[in-house]
Amino acid sequence: MPILVSKDSAFINILRSNLKEHYNSHRRDIDDKIHVSDILWGSCLRKAYYARVIKDYEFTDDDIDNFVRGESSEHVLVDLADIGVGQHELFFEDDLIARPDLLSVSPSDSNEHQQQQQQPKNLIVEFKDTKSFERLTPENPKFKGYLRQLLYYLIISGFDAGVLCIRYASNRKLQWIKRDEKGDYFFSPLVNNETGENKLPELETWTVILEKDSDIRELLKNEIRVRVSILRAALNSKNPLELPKVAEEWKCIRCPFLKNCNPLTIEKQDSKKDILDDGKIIVLSS
Repeated sequence: MPILVSKDSAFINILRSNLKEHYNSHRRDIDDKIHVSDILWGSCLRKAYYARVIKDYEFTDDDIDNFVRGESSEHVLVDLADIGVGQHELFFEDDLIARPDLLSVSPSDSNEHQQQQQQPKNLIVEFKDTKSFERLTPENPKFKGYLRQLLYYLIISGFDAGVLCIRYASNRKLQWIKRDEKGDYFFSPLVNNETGENKLPELETWTVILEKDSDIRELLKNEIRVRVSILRAALNSKNPLELPKVAEEWKCIRCPFLKNCNPLTIEKQDSKKDILDDGKIIVLSS
């Protein structure tokens, strides 16, 4: 009797169905507080709006992959770090909620001086998992998005120090060749997975300092207030007309709300200019 093997999507369908149930059980309603992830600069306010007003939409295999990688990495790294509390709720003014991946507060008891030396003082850690083939740097748009979320958490918490921890799903080197209307072209060298200094890191951490008296805090606070305000106004009126489309329109292609949103008909658009450019981010050599 031969071994029978056939490609079957039944199990994938189970995962997709259960993921849909999970999201529905955790789904943010119109009247719920706005989350930091809803209003990040560079993300789409219209997508955040439709995620609350549309009750039923299809999940893709990419959604399953992103959920599994993100959830598993976050839980493992939080447990492994063992320096604080995961998903602790923080609030900003009346209508914004934040849940940092990891929040560590130094003990106030002077008898625990030794513990304070081993653990960072008031600190927020944000974990990110990416399939990017290139190692991200502060000039990269995706890195800036990760950094922005950590900075928002520092603003809301009042902390001045944080750590951005990025896990890479791939350690293959790809060399960019060109870009055309079909996308980007890369070259993968035959010699890969080097060791020593040439080996691509699978986990990178970046320390981020935003001093409490920095003028940048007010810039970011104003950015937060503006984005919360226009999203809340749209949710209250159940009308997304005043919401801008995302600055990087390529993000619309795989959005589950593309047909509902119809971005080609939207004139307003987020600015592509980042207020953190022009020398506001200084990268120190290690």
